Amino acid sequence: MSFLRHLYYEIKPHMPISLRMAFRKKLANRVLRNCRSTWPINPLSGVPNKAWPGWPGNKKFALVLTHDVESAAGLAHVKELATLEMELGFRSSFNFIPEGSYDVPAQLTDYLLKNGFEIGVHDLKHDGKLYRSKRDFQIAAEKINTYLKKWDASGFRAGFMHHNLDWLHMLDIKYDMSTFDTDPFEPQPDGVDTIFPFWVPAPREDVADHSESAQSSNNGFGRSSGGYVELPYTLAQDSTLFLLLSEKTNEIWRRKLDWIAERGGMALLNTHPDYMSFSGNAARSHQFPVALYKDFLLHVRAQYHPGYWAALPKDVASYVSDNRKDMTRKMDSSKDRRKKVWIDLDNTPHVPFFKPIIRDLENRGYQVVVTARDAFQVCELASKVNLKYTKIGRHYGKNRIMKVLGLGLRGVQLLPFALREKPAIGLSHGARSQMFLCNLLRIPTVLIMDYEHARNPPFARPKWEIVPSAIPTDSLYARKEFVRTYSGIKEDVYAPDFRPDPSLLAQLNVDPQHLVVTVRPPATEAHYHNPESDLLFVAFMNRLCSLTNVKAILLPRNKRQESEIRSNFPEWFKDSRVIIPGFVVDGLNLLWHSDLVVSGGGTMNREAAALEVPVYSIFRGKIGAVDYQLEREGRLVLIKSVEDVQNRILIQKRNKNVLPDSSSRQALRDIVQHVESILQPNN
Repeated sequence: MSFLRHLYYEIKPHMPISLRMAFRKKLANRVLRNCRSTWPINPLSGVPNKAWPGWPGNKKFALVLTHDVESAAGLAHVKELATLEMELGFRSSFNFIPEGSYDVPAQLTDYLLKNGFEIGVHDLKHDGKLYRSKRDFQIAAEKINTYLKKWDASGFRAGFMHHNLDWLHMLDIKYDMSTFDTDPFEPQPDGVDTIFPFWVPAPREDVADHSESAQSSNNGFGRSSGGYVELPYTLAQDSTLFLLLSEKTNEIWRRKLDWIAERGGMALLNTHPDYMSFSGNAARSHQFPVALYKDFLLHVRAQYHPGYWAALPKDVASYVSDNRKDMTRKMDSSKDRRKKVWIDLDNTPHVPFFKPIIRDLENRGYQVVVTARDAFQVCELASKVNLKYTKIGRHYGKNRIMKVLGLGLRGVQLLPFALREKPAIGLSHGARSQMFLCNLLRIPTVLIMDYEHARNPPFARPKWEIVPSAIPTDSLYARKEFVRTYSGIKEDVYAPDFRPDPSLLAQLNVDPQHLVVTVRPPATEAHYHNPESDLLFVAFMNRLCSLTNVKAILLPRNKRQESEIRSNFPEWFKDSRVIIPGFVVDGLNLLWHSDLVVSGGGTMNREAAALEVPVYSIFRGKIGAVDYQLEREGRLVLIKSVEDVQNRILIQKRNKNVLPDSSSRQALRDIVQHVESILQPNN
C-alpha cells in the first residue's frame, strides 16, 4: 500500500463525511474527464476466453446482484431491500463486515438464507488497512476464515475494492468479488479488463502443500482446491453514479447492461443499502432514491426475461469451478500490473499525442514516467498541458556529426533516469536517444511512427513498431512479428479532445474579420529536408503578403529559424501582416481558427486534416504513405511546384461555425491495446 493511501486511511475516520464526499466528488469529476474512452465501457473487456463455454441453459448473459453493508444504517435497511427484491422475483448476496461498526444478528442471516439469499464476508474491519502488508493480511486472513465458517459463507469482497489476487489464496473461499472490469474511480484502479468470471489458480507450491486435503475435500473450493473464482463487478457502483457523479437516472446502468448482454458477459452489480433512501427521496447528500435501483430491476425483467441467468455469486462460482480448464486466467501480480512505461518526448507534436495515451495507460493501472528534451518548445508545451516530466538534454542543430554526437550524449544523460526508474519498456514517437540507451540496457523499445522514410542509426532502432495501417510493414525496421498497426492517423489520438478557445485571436491581436493563414516553415535541420520546400515556402509567403485583409501566423521551428526569416525577409513583417506568436500556442486551437494551413511539416498537415481544415503541404522530401492516403481522400493537397503555389492553393474564408468532431476514434484504443499486449510477460 502506498504511503499516501495509508495516510488517508489513518485520517479518514476523523474527517466529516461531508468533507470526504466533497473531496471525492471533485476528484471523481477530474477522473471522469480523462477516462471517457475506458469507462463505463472498456471495449477490451468484452472478449471472452477462446474456450468460453457460455452460460448454463444457453442463457444470453448472467445477472448477479450483490450488496455491501457498511454501517448500522445500512444494516437497518437489509430486510427492506431484500423484500423489494423478492417482490420483483430477484435474489442477491449481502456482504457483512465481521468486525465493523455493527453486529450482525443471527436472526437476520437466518432470514436471508431461509429466503434464498446469500451471505458473504466484506473485509474484516473495513478500515482500508487489510492490505497494508502481507503479514497484516496473513493475520487478518485467519480471522476472516473464522467468519466465513461461522456464516457458512463462501465469498469475499475487500473494502474499497483493494485487491491482491495472489494473497487471496490464503482465504478459504469459493470466490472473490474485489475487482472490476473498469473503474478508474477506485483507489486501486487497475481493472481486470473482462466482463467474464474466471478461475484464479493457486501457485504450484500452494497446491502441493494442500494436495492431500484436496483429495478429501467435499466442497472443491478454497485453499484445498488449488484456486478460487474471481467475479469482477461490471456495472458501476451506486456510490459512484449517484453520490460522486450526481447522476439523476440509471441510464449508465442500462447502457452498460445492453453492452454486456450483447457480448454474453456477466452483469454484476454492487449496491449499498447504506446509500439508499427508502422514504421516496434522497433526504441526504450521501443517499439516492431506492426507486432508481427498483426501476433498473424492472427494466432488466421487462427487457431480457427469461433470456438471462439470474444467479447468486456462489452459483456462478460453482459453474466456473466445474469448467475451470476453459475459464482459467493467469493474472499478473500487483507488481506486473504496475509495470512502468517510460515515454520520452523528443519533439513538440509528441506532447498532445502522448497525453491521452498516458491518461489511458494510467487508468489501466500502469505507471508512466516521462522525460522531455529541451527543444522546439517541448518542455513549455508539456508544462502548459500539465504533463509531469523530467527535462533531460537538448537539440544539437542540423550538422550531422553533431546530431550523432548529441544523440549519444543525451543517451548518457538519460542513463541515471533509466537506472533509477527501471521501466519495463521505452515508448516514443522517434526519440533516438531513448532507443539507443534502451538497446544498451536491454529494455524493450516501442516506436510509434507514421513516416516510413525516417532514418535511424543501427544502434537506435526499435524492437517493436506501431504504425498506421496505411504504411506497408515491409518498409519498417522491426520484424513483421513485432509490428502492430492502428486505424486512421496519429492525430486521431488527440483531436477528439480538442475544444476551441475563441480568445486566441484576441491574444494574437488579430481581427476575426481577417482571413487567417497558419504557416509552418520547412524543417531545415531534419535529415529528410529538401531545399525545394524552401522555394515553395518563400513563394507562398510572397504571394500571401501581397494580399490585403490577410494575416499570416508564422510558426518557426526554433529561435534560429525565426532569426533567419526575420533577417532575410523583413518586408513580410511590415504592418503586422505576418505574426510570430510570442508565447506557446495550442496548435490545434490555432489551426481551428485558421482559414487554411500551409506547412512544410507532416504533423501540422495531418492535424489540420483531422480537424477538416483546408491544408496544403509544401514538404518536398519523400512523401509518406499516410500523406498519400490523405491526398486520395481529399483531405490534403500536395504542392509540388511554384506554379502549384499560385494555382492550387485557395486563399479564402471557411465556415468555422461547425464544431470539430469530438467523437472518440479507433486510433487511441488500438495503440493503447497494442502497448498493453506488448507489456504482457510472454512478450
